[in-house]
Amino acid sequence: MQRPPTPTQQETIQELLARSKRDAVPIRWSFVQGGTRRRPQPGPLAAFVGHHDERALDLYLLGHAAASADPWNVDLPARVWARMLGLPSDNGPSAVSKTWGRLQDRGLIDRARVQRRASITLLREDGDGAPYTHPGGGPKSAREPYLKLPYDYWQDGWYQRLRLPGKAMLLIALSLEDDFILPEDKATPWYGISPDFAGDGLRALKKLGVLTSRIGYRQSPLTVTGWTEERSYTLQPPFGPRGRSRKTGKPRSSGTTAPGRPREETRGARVVKLRRPGGREAGQAS
Repeated sequence: MQRPPTPTQQETIQELLARSKRDAVPIRWSFVQGGTRRRPQPGPLAAFVGHHDERALDLYLLGHAAASADPWNVDLPARVWARMLGLPSDNGPSAVSKTWGRLQDRGLIDRARVQRRASITLLREDGDGAPYTHPGGGPKSAREPYLKLPYDYWQDGWYQRLRLPGKAMLLIALSLEDDFILPEDKATPWYGISPDFAGDGLRALKKLGVLTSRIGYRQSPLTVTGWTEERSYTLQPPFGPRGRSRKTGKPRSSGTTAPGRPREETRGARVVKLRRPGGREAGQAS
């Protein structure tokens, strides 16, 4: 009997997602941004960007998709991980081992050997090396804010269409609400990425149609013109929009833009003062 062909990268990922019995990966906000409300600081995502380590980000996200239940670990052959990363079968396993090592050094996963293969256990997304728990599990007082990366990211091939700038900015955008404002000059202090990198990522998302932008104006008495231009962004399917007002938690109004409000560059949500879920403004951490 003839052997079946080796599964493709996409077929292997699809099987992994089906086994997890979820439709999205929960990731704490602290992965993209830490610090405090008044003094936000970059989260571990900044290290992936700074080292141009797209492979490690891909593997980390797949690891979160795979380790979907307590005790939050997964045992798979390195060759399988290599296939999911699109690496060749000859040196792919070695590259996977080195990539897991970098993630371990960053305090994001722990490794052990089980039957001659690596057993990967998730640690907290903030990189402090503490054991992982589901951010939305347990008593209400223990729950933490988190973003959700839909499985559409893999099922629809977005992981292949996006490069590192687009992937990083997608995660940041998923941690924000609709109509978020992210000045490029704040990308470094808030997220540890350069303005050019942030701009490249936002443009990539817009080009692929999963991000729309609107231009608005706010009063700025100490400027020459008396106003300042602001650009706001809203994720589109399959990643958004949220469809909720940050102030009231109610569905957004579909009315026309009032005088002095942002003009519409692409069809999208009404621009309001940017706040994260729970009243948190962009660039600020709980």
